[in-house]
Amino acid sequence: MKSKSVSKLNKIIYASIVVVSFLIYGNSIKNGYSIDDDFVTTTNPEAPNHKIEKGIKGIPEIFSTRYVESEKQSFEYRPLVLVTYALEYQFFGSNPSVSHFINVLIYALTCVLLFMMLSSLLRKYHIVFPLLITFLFLVHPIHNEVVNNLKSRDELLSFLFGISSLYFFLRRIEFGKWQNLLLAILYFALALLSKKTSIIFIAIIPLTIYFFTSVKLKKLLFYGLVAPIVFLCYRITLKFVFQDPVIREFAFFENPLFYEPDFLKRIPMAFYTAGYYMKLLLLPHPLSSYYGFKTIPLVNWSSVLMWCSLIFHVTIGIYALLGLKKKRIISYGILIYLIGVFPFINLVTPVVGIIGERFIYLASLGFCVGFAYLLLLVFKVDYTNKTVKWSYFKPAFKVTTVIILCIYTVKIVSRNSDWKDELTLFRKDVSNFENSCNLNYITANALSNKIAHTPVGVERNELIAEAIFHYKKSAELMAEGIKKYPQDYITSNNLGTIYVDIFKDATNAQPLFKKVIEINPGNVEGQYNYGFCYENRNLPDSAIIWYEKMLSDQIKYFPAYARLHNLYSKKQDYSKAIISGKKILSLYPEKIELYINLGNSYMLSGDTLSGLEYFEKAAAKPPLDYVLLQNVANVFKIIGDSSKAVLYEEKSKIVMRQNKSN
Repeated sequence: MKSKSVSKLNKIIYASIVVVSFLIYGNSIKNGYSIDDDFVTTTNPEAPNHKIEKGIKGIPEIFSTRYVESEKQSFEYRPLVLVTYALEYQFFGSNPSVSHFINVLIYALTCVLLFMMLSSLLRKYHIVFPLLITFLFLVHPIHNEVVNNLKSRDELLSFLFGISSLYFFLRRIEFGKWQNLLLAILYFALALLSKKTSIIFIAIIPLTIYFFTSVKLKKLLFYGLVAPIVFLCYRITLKFVFQDPVIREFAFFENPLFYEPDFLKRIPMAFYTAGYYMKLLLLPHPLSSYYGFKTIPLVNWSSVLMWCSLIFHVTIGIYALLGLKKKRIISYGILIYLIGVFPFINLVTPVVGIIGERFIYLASLGFCVGFAYLLLLVFKVDYTNKTVKWSYFKPAFKVTTVIILCIYTVKIVSRNSDWKDELTLFRKDVSNFENSCNLNYITANALSNKIAHTPVGVERNELIAEAIFHYKKSAELMAEGIKKYPQDYITSNNLGTIYVDIFKDATNAQPLFKKVIEINPGNVEGQYNYGFCYENRNLPDSAIIWYEKMLSDQIKYFPAYARLHNLYSKKQDYSKAIISGKKILSLYPEKIELYINLGNSYMLSGDTLSGLEYFEKAAAKPPLDYVLLQNVANVFKIIGDSSKAVLYEEKSKIVMRQNKSN
């Protein structure tokens, strides 16, 4: 009877975890796409994610290519995350609500599994202990990013599969059966295929086995070696699959430590970063989708906050090690926190953004273990007595716990609204961190996108003013940064682009692009921008000379070819316009506008028949365009070819009817 009542209680708890997960994150399901979601979805029409758009058919390509692959960058390997989105696209198309629902569901399942594992590990104690840890974890606002940011499904999956692996290692030790060990290995492999940071479980698995089981040293070493061997196989496989080197470029405003060669400078930053993470765990407000330069200072040994963090972390570290032999639970929580946070404190490797809430998703579990332990200790709750009833617990403990959980819940629900879309999120975050270089920059870019789709009027003027404000702020911060980090050609290029595109200041922009070329001669975008400045300075001949020189190096860069063709056309040098038009068309035969441009060049040169030939080629390419078909029909009327004129008029009418029906 007793086991039945325990089983019934557990089922109620499982259901409660799922219900609470959807209650606190339910208002996130209606949100759209947000920051970096185009890495895993099809939200960017200019650079569609073809692997995702292929659905199930794209899965082989997903497993044989890197997570991010573009002309500029190629890095990471997270195929499992992309597979989930390919499956979504196969059955639901591009639907952010479905994606958000699945993220919440994964989070709920993770918390259910977490409680299952904790209640097994802490079986000697009252159920209030694992229950408190689970619900502190469930409603902690630091997890808001991993649930709301669709790109962060990699964090959700790697943690879910990592915990699953640990769970089956423990079942193997308790119940035997090789199936449990095989499942443990499988889930750890799936965690690695979700995100490589799941290697943290290489340390957590043996640590947990040591604390909560009585296995002998030989078996502990055996189980401790399984995950590293799986990771080694994973790394060897990647070496065979990918021959090309990883390409990953960083701007200083993502993290100035990328441009600080002195390792000793990272040490104070590491302790400051750890202190900031602890602050976010204790007081998760305000939160941000991005931190970075000028939000998180680059501190040295003179920082008081750094010393406070150093003393705190060294103290809890020593305390945890002293309790290692006695297997104190508080020691376990501290060690999980320290292991989880260590890779992201900018010591071994600088972290993009300097700080990232998603990075301490796993570390927060250790925090919740320690926090729950301290709550029980402070209110003198006898959690070692399994038989006491709920009425035994003091009202002060119950009220305090409820207040903490409610405060966290309110923070989550309100923060969910900030993730409505990119612009809403950036506006909110930049209002809290107004000196963040990248937040100002991406806010301005998001505003520019909105301006492009806003009709002329008061609203558009307000958006323009807001965008210019953030561009000015980001430009000031970028200019400050490249004085200190002159080798950062990425930021020089970004700053130059702001000058020429936003402030129409090509004179000050061009030296920045020259600097880009000097630092990185192979940077095609910088070369193009340098030539574009000549155009904006009303020096078309210089621009032509530059573009011709640039393209003579067999560089394939569409904007440069397009600008060169346009400059020849403006000079009415149609013979050269035709030559450049044919060259670019041979490189980009899929672009309809190139056929039209080449057709216009022929027409203006007096070669009507050749012009019509290219117009017809453009008109034959899907999707068929009503206006283009009408224009082709009109040209045929002018030259007296009535049969073809009628043919294209009929085609235009068919397209018009199809457009109306759609």
